[in-house]
Amino acid sequence: MAIKGMSIQAIADTLEVQHATVSNWLFRAAKQCELVNEELMKDLNISKVEMDELWVIIEKKLLQEQKLKTTEHGCG
Repeated sequence: MAIKGMSIQAIADTLEVQHATVSNWLFRAAKQCELVNEELMKDLNISKVEMDELWVIIEKKLLQEQKLKTTEHGCG
């Protein structure tokens, strides 16, 4: 839900839980993502900054492809 742009309060209302519960879930998920990221990167000879730059490039490419598909299908 957060990935789709819902606010923490909107998620809490939808799931009928406290705002703090949603915040805790997101904090725990972020910590877990960081641990996974560190594990995956431990044998790579690349800095975190370089990895972030690669993800920015990938995201831009994906957005360009989505726009192209939307235009091809007459939806944009």
